[in-house]
Amino acid sequence: MMSESGGEAIRVVVVDDDDLVRENIRTYLAGAPDIEIVGTGATGFEATRLVGDLAPDILMMDIRMPVMDGISAAEQIRQLYPAVKVVLLTTFDDDAMLAGLHAGVSGFLLKSTSPEDLVHGLRQVMDGGTVVSPGPTARLVRDYLVSPQPTERIEIEFSMREQEVLDLLCQAYTNQEIAERLFVRESTVKSHVSSIMTKLGVSSRLKVVVRAHELGLVRH
Repeated sequence: MMSESGGEAIRVVVVDDDDLVRENIRTYLAGAPDIEIVGTGATGFEATRLVGDLAPDILMMDIRMPVMDGISAAEQIRQLYPAVKVVLLTTFDDDAMLAGLHAGVSGFLLKSTSPEDLVHGLRQVMDGGTVVSPGPTARLVRDYLVSPQPTERIEIEFSMREQEVLDLLCQAYTNQEIAERLFVRESTVKSHVSSIMTKLGVSSRLKVVVRAHELGLVRH
């Protein structure tokens, strides 16, 4: 299906065992001309079948579901259909998030995410980015991926602007929000983010946050 702008719409499958959640997401996305929900389901088993039948761009899926949970489904889907991006939904900072990260998901969004942030997050994922709600980012870094105190501090040379961008990244600001706070163009922020990724030897925004905390590079 074509979007109103003439390009291909982002095809999304939504899987959650709560009917109300599925309906809310459908309502949230209805106003986005470049996003189309092509299927819905209630279990991880259905998620795998729907992805195989419908070939969506993005699968939005609850973590905790009957028959097959979201983590198991994500692992299976990422192996069978690596082109499909998976975003996990949760009502809180879920303890299963680390397993989701290892399964190769493209992000974690709270079910309380605003319609605007939900749409923005899907677009960001479609562009190859990683999207994480601020709460889950903090817990993921604090409880799972970072030692309380780094065993050694590795000095990496960042410019003053790169350090500012890094600090805001670690507070879960988007590129657009960083640009607004620093009074620069969004393209400039993207360039700084790319440079930071290269210096840290990582390939995603989430891994930037994790690595920066591991090395004690974040200013508070």
